[in-house]
Amino acid sequence: MKVMHVGLFLLVVGFAGCGGGDVSTPTREIVSESMVKNGDTWTVNFTSKIDAPVDKVWEAFTKPEKAHDLAPENVLKSELIKEDGNTKIVDIVGRLEVLPPGFKVQNIRNEYLYFPGEKRFTQKSIDFKLADLVSEYKFTPTDDGKATLLTFTQTSKDKSPMLVDSLQKGALRETYVTQVKIANKALGIAEPAAKPQG
Repeated sequence: MKVMHVGLFLLVVGFAGCGGGDVSTPTREIVSESMVKNGDTWTVNFTSKIDAPVDKVWEAFTKPEKAHDLAPENVLKSELIKEDGNTKIVDIVGRLEVLPPGFKVQNIRNEYLYFPGEKRFTQKSIDFKLADLVSEYKFTPTDDGKATLLTFTQTSKDKSPMLVDSLQKGALRETYVTQVKIANKALGIAEPAAKPQG
């Protein structure tokens, strides 16, 4: 099966530029999370388990320029501006429905720096009006090699704090969860069944 790429959702996290202030595990896509704001800067950490080998998961996350082709309803444009060795510059125009009117469509230019031997990459916003973002995605195989742990860290310095903390927190969590769901779909992994209530 052809692996679809989910790099588009890396930029969607950038659109949120946000966080919250607690530690919890709110969804089945997130194993652990921490979102803390100090002054105008958020520090965000998420961990997820993806049920596919690390090489396949890595491949699924390394083509952000294919975003529009894969999710045109969320990504209105994704264009590779420059590629030089392990570095890519990508322009994205994306839509986030969780944001209020006037903020739903955002333009962002991101720089991606890939470290294939370490199965990690960094993402940095070069031009984004809401925040300065620096993120890292790290992929680690589980002991049996059949699954992958994704560790995501981000710092986000607000440029103009227009969104309330609770909205920022919800936007970041939702966009990250979307990344994991799309990665699972791209890898041919069925969405897990909902846990029974009670």
